[in-house]
Amino acid sequence: MRSTLITVITAVASTWLVTGVASADDVQEQIRLMEQRMAEMEDRLQATSDELRTARATVDEQQTKLSDAGLLDGDEGLRSGAASFFDQVDISGVAAASFNYRLVESEIFNRNLVGGNNQGGTYATKNNNSNTFQVDQIWLTMDKAPTAESRAGFHAEFVTGADNWGSNVSNDSTPHLYAGYVSYLAPVGDGLQIDLGRFGTVLGAEVVQTNGNYFITQGAVFGLQPVTFSGVQVSTSITDEIGFTAGIVNDVYDDTMVSSDNDKAYFAQVSYGGDAFGLNVGFIYGEDNTTGVCNGAGCDTSLVDVTLTADPMENLSLWVNYDWKHTNGQDTTVHGDAHGLSGAGRLALADDMGIATRLEYIWTEDSLAGASDDIELFTLTGTFDKTLAEGLVTRLELRWDTFIEGDGGAFAFNQRTDGGATNNDQLVALWQIYYEF
Repeated sequence: MRSTLITVITAVASTWLVTGVASADDVQEQIRLMEQRMAEMEDRLQATSDELRTARATVDEQQTKLSDAGLLDGDEGLRSGAASFFDQVDISGVAAASFNYRLVESEIFNRNLVGGNNQGGTYATKNNNSNTFQVDQIWLTMDKAPTAESRAGFHAEFVTGADNWGSNVSNDSTPHLYAGYVSYLAPVGDGLQIDLGRFGTVLGAEVVQTNGNYFITQGAVFGLQPVTFSGVQVSTSITDEIGFTAGIVNDVYDDTMVSSDNDKAYFAQVSYGGDAFGLNVGFIYGEDNTTGVCNGAGCDTSLVDVTLTADPMENLSLWVNYDWKHTNGQDTTVHGDAHGLSGAGRLALADDMGIATRLEYIWTEDSLAGASDDIELFTLTGTFDKTLAEGLVTRLELRWDTFIEGDGGAFAFNQRTDGGATNNDQLVALWQIYYEF
């Protein structure tokens, strides 16, 4: 019996041991399979991680390119190319309207007192009739100045109104391109800017845009100077105070968009700007095809311009402008010299108001004026200005012009339509309101 019991126990133990061994083998197999799966997952995770790093690098590179191009804003995200363009462009301008009344006998103003530029010469008011309301200027300027970070640029000015100084002396309000050019800032020294197209002159103390002057009217000396050119100009800063500008243009005065011959005009200016005063010295010389003055390629005109500006006190600004004009050549119908000297100043009475005055003297040789005698012209202008609101200014002006030698010849003020007598004096009152933005 004892041996039977031992046999049974031995059989049971053997069965249990065999079953245990078999179970252990299954567990080992399962562990092996799990390790294999984990290894595969690790490989997949590593591959996914590599792909994510590559994608992130690509995104960072694209963001850098978008930011450099100005198409990505840190706060607003992706933006359009148009938005980026307008972020880089400055837009400004002025809208001006006026009323004038001739206090001396009301007749027709002469528009060209001293044989001036093609843009209309100089005259007391931009509409040559008295007792007249007019829109002086609607002016729009778009400018993208070239910089060391963005070396390309452009500039455009569009204007309409009676005071538009267009390509002829007729009094119309045809909208036109006053100035328009493309620019490149070459990496030379502190930067050499090259402008190609149509641009305003750097000569003189006054400008065409009305809010750039102390006065409603431009002076008589302004009429000796060219206004706009078509050509190329270069400008650079020699030091922080000294600058230089030079250019080649189609003509001294006749600002045509194209040239019909090989003759050109040349100009240059050296400018100094300090804390208390500035000095500009410039000249232009070359072909002059102004109608009635030069009738061929053999006619040349030169103009020397000196402008001094000063701010002797915080509330006082002054300028003095001298011009010497000389015309000569075999095809010249009139020739000779003209000299003009003007001085002006503005005293600020308060932050929002001021008074300004201008004195001028013009001497024109008889052969240049087409008169029997030399002509001497004197002008006196006084202007009061008051800021009514932000950007809105009103001005009152009184201007007196008189020929102190000679009868004015073709330049007399009182050019009656009925052929009556002329008048060598005029006194004009003007009122203007302009808004600048």
